[in-house]
Amino acid sequence: MFRPEGGARPAPDAAWRPLADIYRTDRGWLIKFELAGVPAEDILLSARGRLLTVAGIRRDCTEDQVLSHHLMEISYNRFERTIELPCDVESSHLEMQLRNGILIVRVSEEGGAE
Repeated sequence: MFRPEGGARPAPDAAWRPLADIYRTDRGWLIKFELAGVPAEDILLSARGRLLTVAGIRRDCTEDQVLSHHLMEISYNRFERTIELPCDVESSHLEMQLRNGILIVRVSEEGGAE
């Protein structure tokens, strides 16, 4: 479903950064990324040190042939967002779920919360 990798590759042509909510839990952290219209196979999640990076691409799809546009406000292209947490996420357990356009990442610290 997701393709976790050891290190994030920067997206130099990144056109947008997904919005994120970060919560502290009793077992670690919960991070939600807004990724409406992005299928799971186009999402990369990586952890390095204290940095958690989500990257990928949101592609434009149309039902009919488009000859010209009137208004375009939705960002399409590559995206990347890096979150720095106060713990080492590289050695933490990561769980990911894509639900209704929201990527939910659970970061469980070894031994629970401090």
